[in-house]
Amino acid sequence: MPKRSAAHAEAVREQILEGGRRAFAAGGFRGTSVPSIAAEAGVSVGLIYRYFPSKEELFLELCLSGTPQELAELAGAIAVIDDPVERLRVAIGSYFDALFHAIGAPLVLQALAAAPGDPRIREMLRRRGNDLRGFAAAFIADAVRRRELPADADVAELAAATTMLLDGALVAVAEEGETMDRDAVRDRVVRTVVAMSGLHPASR
Repeated sequence: MPKRSAAHAEAVREQILEGGRRAFAAGGFRGTSVPSIAAEAGVSVGLIYRYFPSKEELFLELCLSGTPQELAELAGAIAVIDDPVERLRVAIGSYFDALFHAIGAPLVLQALAAAPGDPRIREMLRRRGNDLRGFAAAFIADAVRRRELPADADVAELAAATTMLLDGALVAVAEEGETMDRDAVRDRVVRTVVAMSGLHPASR
C-alpha cells in the first residue's frame, strides 16, 4: 500500500508540473496564476499547495535541469566512463536533454528576461545556478582525483565558467529555435570546456 501511495503522489506531482508547463508557456511567469495552473492540471488549487508552497517553487522546479536524485543518478552513470571527454559529453548531453524536455528551455529564457525586475526570479535562478555549479564542481574534482586535470586546478572557477557556458547555449535556442542542432551545440560546449580546462586522459 505505501508503494501505491507513493506512486500516486508522484503521478499527481507530475500532472501538476505538466499543467504548470502549459500555463507558464501560455502566460509567462507574471501572467500565470496558481488557479490557472490548477485549471491546466485538472486539480484543485489546494492540491497544488500540498505539493508546491508557491508559484515560484513550481516555476523553479520546471526551470531546473534535473532533480537532486536525477543528478545523483547521472553522477553514478558517468562515473564508470573511463574517457574524460566522453564522460563530459554524456554529462552535458544529459543537461541538454533535461533542459529541452517539454518547454524547459523557453521557461529558463523567460526567467532570464524577467530576472532584472523581479528579485523572486533572481533568487530562483541563483538556486538553479548553485545546483549546476555544484554538479560541475563534483565532476571537475573527480577529474582532478583521476589525474585528468592538474592537482592545482581551480575547481570553483572552472565550475562557474562551465555553468556560464551551459546557460550561454540558451542563446542558440533563442536565435535558431526549432532548427537548432542540439548535438552540435553540445559538442561545441564540450570542446570549449576541454580547451579551457585542459581535460585529458590520465597517463597510464
